[in-house]
Amino acid sequence: MITKFTIGRRHSGDTWNVAELVNNVKWVTDLNFAAGTFTFDLLFDSSFYPQNGDVVEFQWDEQKIFYGYIFKATFKDKKFSITAYDKMRYLKNEDSIVWPVSTISQRFETACKMAEISHKVVNSSDYKLPAEVADAKTYFDMLKTGIDATQKATKQMYYLFANYDVVELRKAPYNNLDIIIGDQSLLTNYSFEKSIDDAANSIRIVKKNSSKSQQTTSTSADEEPSGDDPGSTSFSYTDVKAHDVQDWGKLQVVENAKDKANDAQMKERADALLKEKNREIYTLNLDCLGDTALIAGNSVNIQISELSKAGFWISNTAIMKATHSFGSDYTCNLEMKVNEPWLESNS
Repeated sequence: MITKFTIGRRHSGDTWNVAELVNNVKWVTDLNFAAGTFTFDLLFDSSFYPQNGDVVEFQWDEQKIFYGYIFKATFKDKKFSITAYDKMRYLKNEDSIVWPVSTISQRFETACKMAEISHKVVNSSDYKLPAEVADAKTYFDMLKTGIDATQKATKQMYYLFANYDVVELRKAPYNNLDIIIGDQSLLTNYSFEKSIDDAANSIRIVKKNSSKSQQTTSTSADEEPSGDDPGSTSFSYTDVKAHDVQDWGKLQVVENAKDKANDAQMKERADALLKEKNREIYTLNLDCLGDTALIAGNSVNIQISELSKAGFWISNTAIMKATHSFGSDYTCNLEMKVNEPWLESNS
């Protein structure tokens, strides 16, 4: 049950207890570099009205669940529909930074200080990221670049999570829960999908060769030449393919070679890209009874007999996105990508 639900002005100190005025309360956590989202409907009360920027605090069964700020309020039929975000929303701020050689832990601390949000490094990394220039990018984008590079080098994924009013840098999975979701425990419904929509089994690395032509062509004064000259442009290719072309058909992606890359470097990049993209993506969606521990970044045990009988043996896997619906019936919807590389490396 709701044990705290307040809305307060940031600086005046005025606070209103709205626990008896709310319904349709939902809380979403997502590993995909998105702020935690908290939505609810608020019955109109003439004693106050919510404003953008107001502080929202929510506790369920005495557990601190959400601390954030109102970013949108729609009024219709004597009620407000409110959208609030946790402090990670301020990592959408844009900036320009020259990053020195540094770890993702150091970059996380710098970005949070620049965004002026409380933060904590729960799990640190020693891997040194190369110096780089980030020009007019969000802090989310900057940190994603560093997290992706750290994962590629160390096989360990880091992620961001708002632990109530403190944004944390954590390793995934953060907490291997003893909770079992399955036929006899919590599960109410599920769906399973395997897809090759984003897969590739043929990789082509392309190098563009251009030579300056001595021949000029006549154009009108207001006509600008566009694109490369077909008469002086050619391409050289490095191709790699996987054996499953015969099963899936040819699914090709093309990447331009880096400047001055030689044949061996192009082949190395093609092999790496094939390894990354030549796989099915499995997606498991679970509907279950609610538990506040079921949040993005934690892992749970799966026991669904129908899946096993169909040839899919899924045991322990992590939560990529969690939607909690609080009310008389407290439920969760969980999205799991069961063959993500960082899950394989931690199973």
